[in-house]
Amino acid sequence: VERAHQLGLRAIGFSDHNPLPNGLNATVRMNEAELDQYVACVTELRDKYHGRVEILLGLELDYFEHLEDYLRQQVARYPWDYIIGAVHSLEATSQEFAWATAVATDPRRYYGRYCALMRQLARSGLCDIIAHFDVPKRSGCLPLAVVGEDLTRTLEIIAQSGVALEINTSGYRHPELPTPQPYPSLSLVAQAHQLGIPLLVNSDAHAPEHVGSRFGEMETFLRGLGVASLVRFAGRQRFTYAL
Repeated sequence: VERAHQLGLRAIGFSDHNPLPNGLNATVRMNEAELDQYVACVTELRDKYHGRVEILLGLELDYFEHLEDYLRQQVARYPWDYIIGAVHSLEATSQEFAWATAVATDPRRYYGRYCALMRQLARSGLCDIIAHFDVPKRSGCLPLAVVGEDLTRTLEIIAQSGVALEINTSGYRHPELPTPQPYPSLSLVAQAHQLGIPLLVNSDAHAPEHVGSRFGEMETFLRGLGVASLVRFAGRQRFTYAL
């Protein structure tokens, strides 16, 4: 929050990974008993910094098709400002984010299944924003070379669903990528804009120095595409503001 204030940002959102049942992915997320504390901490910060920086309460919701009822109950329990929907693992039995091995084994199969789950997520109504659309490219295998048509179809479903798409600048700090780039790649951002998908820019900050990373660069790129506005959220309502 202090870093956001230093940068002159008017708002910052917290969106930690949601708990999952039975210790699923336990090494990369809070457990169920910590969710109340997370919400309380963000709410306390909101009160402390009132008038200086607007603080938004969000959640990064990991989507598994067989856990939709569980996820809906979790979303309904708290006064979220926004829910970011993500797919990190293809199966609910996985204990880790295991892109590198899974993608390398059969890239076409992996990305095909990933895109199918992203389409289900977009249609589910669980989230307001689609997170890091092509994040499995952290494996080093870029999906555009493997399932370009599938990615386009998935963007079309996102457009039909009315869900927003984030441009996530954390890719610029991930050395696994063949070339520095955001999630999704800039060519996919251009496709999303052409389809009329609402866009926003997030830094996916895991440390203070990540806050607002590459925002100026993204603004320049978006202006070049002809993007005139971005979206923000509060109370799970979407608002448009001029770029």
